[in-house]
Amino acid sequence: MKHSILMENQKKRQDKPLWLLICFAMFSFWQMGFIYFVGPSLTIDGKTPLPIDVDNATSLIAVCYLLSILWMIFSPGTVLWVQRIATGIAIVTAVGLFIPLPEDAMRLLIYVQIFSCCLMIGFETFLIVNYFSERSNIKHMSLAYGVAVLMIAVLQNEFLPVAFPTFRFIMIVALALLMIFFLSMPTGKDVQPCYVKKSDDLTAPKRLMLGTCFLIFVASLMGVSGPALADEVKHGVFIMYLVDAVISFAIYLLYKKANIHPFRSIPFLVGLGGIGFLLMFASDYVSTFSYIACGFIGFGMFTCQMIPLYGAVMMKSYPSRYISPIIIGLALIAVIVQGSMVEIFRAASTMLYLVYAVIMAVLAFVYTQIEPFLLFALRYRIADVDTDIAIGKKKDETPVAEVISTADGNEKNPFRILTAKEKEVAEFICHGYTNKDIAKALYISENTAKDHTKNIYRKIGVHSRIELATLVSNYRLEKKE
Repeated sequence: MKHSILMENQKKRQDKPLWLLICFAMFSFWQMGFIYFVGPSLTIDGKTPLPIDVDNATSLIAVCYLLSILWMIFSPGTVLWVQRIATGIAIVTAVGLFIPLPEDAMRLLIYVQIFSCCLMIGFETFLIVNYFSERSNIKHMSLAYGVAVLMIAVLQNEFLPVAFPTFRFIMIVALALLMIFFLSMPTGKDVQPCYVKKSDDLTAPKRLMLGTCFLIFVASLMGVSGPALADEVKHGVFIMYLVDAVISFAIYLLYKKANIHPFRSIPFLVGLGGIGFLLMFASDYVSTFSYIACGFIGFGMFTCQMIPLYGAVMMKSYPSRYISPIIIGLALIAVIVQGSMVEIFRAASTMLYLVYAVIMAVLAFVYTQIEPFLLFALRYRIADVDTDIAIGKKKDETPVAEVISTADGNEKNPFRILTAKEKEVAEFICHGYTNKDIAKALYISENTAKDHTKNIYRKIGVHSRIELATLVSNYRLEKKE
């Protein structure tokens, strides 16, 4: 697994300080805040409302999604420059909202804001997936994003409503901070990731890739359905985002202080999110349940925040230029599916809550099947053991894969009884490779790969790929503790 492309990309991943990550998280605040104010209720300094045609806005959003997907595929090296330009345009149009322009001109500014914002949704994921280190990714998606979500909760509260003129000032500050982040990102070719080509002789771990794509789709479905349901309850959106922010901070503290990876908390949070949808169903009979339900849905919303980290795992295992476009494409499909379900169950809204609860159950099941491979791939450090020792790495910093590859020197390590080839096959299994993938990567027959897999199971005492990957991850955690 020490392919030159994987090693080079890993060296290029960047660690960012918290303050810059918070600047980057202001994109989410700007996005959610502006969408919140756009619509028939928007007024500029008490003037006539500026109704935005829903069909036009929906079409514009769809075009932005598709344009960002195509741009990431055909011109990934210019994405950062496009983000800088789009942010600059957004700042100019935001300043234009202070000027007493004719109604048509003001409406045009709002459409330009929508275009800039939606175009950058895909590019936000692109940067995280392609450039951030694991540490920065987790810090951004929990701590920095928690700050943005908390600001969104305050913005959408109904106790002390925030007027649009106030948000207008805050929006310009948020966009300025976002621009600072983009300007801090290097743009040279030497920092851009290398993407795999057919000639590179690198096999994709299909089990990991396909399973993670399905996980991303279901999580995206949760991400669009949660706010839609919470919006039906007075103070529901505020409660949901407030809980989401608190959980984001708590998850980071568990990661930082107790070495509990966010991936370990997701099954628990998904379960609470499912309970939230069930409580929403029960709220038709006991109205007070609706507030509790919104809080529980807020727990589940954290799983959606981690989608870029899932993408980073895929990118680390098989650096394809299509990973970020696929994530955004799945998100777009999730929006369409959620809209279709609302139409189907329009006359029976309570059934929709049960459908969402089932979706959360599916999400929990899929996640349990994928988590061991995600953890293994994420913790796998592409480096030679001798090099690590030479630069003074401590033994408890050994990457998870070396639990297998350096097992000979530890009598307590269950992998010590494997042959060298079996250790190699075991590592591929934990990366999410099928027997066919392993055979192709190691230039052996598929039957030979199957025989090695059976021998590994028999010697270690496991019965599936999931059990093997879980054993490796758990052994490393116990060793570190």
